[in-house]
Amino acid sequence: MAKKHKNSAAKEAKCLLEEKIGSMPLDSESRLHVISNKMEDALKQKEQKIAMLVKAIDDFFPPETPNRGFYEALASLSFDTAYSLYLQNNNSALVVELQGILERYCLNSLEDLLPIDDIAKEIIIDVFSKKTLRDVGPYFVKYGIWDENDNDFAMELTKLRNGIAHKNAEIVSRSKLVQGNGQDRHYESIHTLMNKVDCTSFIVRTMELMVKTAGIARPSFIKQPRLYARYRIYTSLAPELYNLFLTNSYIKEHDPRLELYINERMAMAYIVGSEVLVEKLQSFRNDVLLFHKALADSDIEKAQCLYDSFSYILHDIRMAMRKDLQVDCGDRELLGEFNLIDVKPYLEKSRTLKKE
Repeated sequence: MAKKHKNSAAKEAKCLLEEKIGSMPLDSESRLHVISNKMEDALKQKEQKIAMLVKAIDDFFPPETPNRGFYEALASLSFDTAYSLYLQNNNSALVVELQGILERYCLNSLEDLLPIDDIAKEIIIDVFSKKTLRDVGPYFVKYGIWDENDNDFAMELTKLRNGIAHKNAEIVSRSKLVQGNGQDRHYESIHTLMNKVDCTSFIVRTMELMVKTAGIARPSFIKQPRLYARYRIYTSLAPELYNLFLTNSYIKEHDPRLELYINERMAMAYIVGSEVLVEKLQSFRNDVLLFHKALADSDIEKAQCLYDSFSYILHDIRMAMRKDLQVDCGDRELLGEFNLIDVKPYLEKSRTLKKE
């Protein structure tokens, strides 16, 4: 434990008094207004923070790659709260959120891995429910899914989360992720410390570990070449289909290369897929291109009509993919459910462009 110097304690107390009392009103209503104004000030930096995060995502998960599609699919399901906290510069809550997401995802992945009967699995799941990321992280290193640097980050994130959650300013101050001086003690110093930290890399590193963790659930019985090829292609393509390629960077400027990208992503499925699947994919391709054109032309009614039809054709595509996989793996169900992307933000953006 770092030795606490008297001058450091006095300096910390002085800063807290100035921050919490000297520069803030004491009555609750006025204080709430000041806090609200600070939140609004934080959001004034949103464009800069968005640009920083998008650049970091591009570096870790280059656009137009399968891993980028996987990132966007996972993020759309899990990261909205984290994104919101990031934009508000509420870094303390952001760390707690990211660690919780990663921990739950890792525990779920290990539970899904267990090749045992339902009764035994229920017992094992109950055991795992009492474990934490600190307990299970080393398993992913043993499996070769993570390397030591990955596990170190997960452990440091957990340590930092615990320091924040338990109001232990010393742990937070001494964290490698914070790079403080280890001298802070008062729990209110935690938020001051955390608000100075750029948490951009925390988001992408957390997702990088989640993407890697997804590899642990690949069934060991996939040894037949055709089955492996189909499994790899279908699991890579499906998230992008359910996202309607809306997360692809080419749609930002209505880039004509979007159609080339969609054709390229579909091509491998055309090669390994059954005739039924290929027919459904081609129908989907035509409709999704019309959908993107409707968005570009601000034809909201047509875009909404096409969107409403996608859940049915995507269901048929997923069933056709599963049927293809069952040719070589019997009755095993390898392709789970996916959620269709929420189109409202894209329709609203298109509607706004039409007004302009």
